[in-house]
Amino acid sequence: MIQRDNLNNLVRGATFFQHSGIAITFVFMPIIASLVAKSVFEIGIIVASFAFAQILTETYFGRMSDRKAKRLLFIRAGFILCAITFGLHYFADNTTYLLLARIGAGIASGIMIPPMIAYAYEAGDGKSKVASIISFHALGWLAGIGAAGIANDEKLIFLI
Repeated sequence: MIQRDNLNNLVRGATFFQHSGIAITFVFMPIIASLVAKSVFEIGIIVASFAFAQILTETYFGRMSDRKAKRLLFIRAGFILCAITFGLHYFADNTTYLLLARIGAGIASGIMIPPMIAYAYEAGDGKSKVASIISFHALGWLAGIGAAGIANDEKLIFLI
């Protein structure tokens, strides 16, 4: 019982930090995109590319993790790829690199989120554990947006 509770707390913590990382970039992404893009259309494409990539990969990798029953593998791969792709934002100095970093970040987070929710469901009391994990999504968004406001620097946010 104690091991399962520790595991659930680990999943909650991972969810919190992953979503705070996503949220911290959302605050400054239009500003960052405006520094490298030539038009409002390009800014929109850069900002929207994350969500588009995430939606496509969540569907695909959610099914893959269900079929292969290797949720921890997908969760770990997603975390590693998120660390890499969100770090690439710091070095993106033109529209193409920033667009690729946003698409990569969307793919990386899409790999991890569905298996994490399924893992939480299977690890405990079903719906109550999933609700707990989902609440940490929102708490992560809140913390990320707050941290972005405190940092108040579009380069510093990638180092937090």
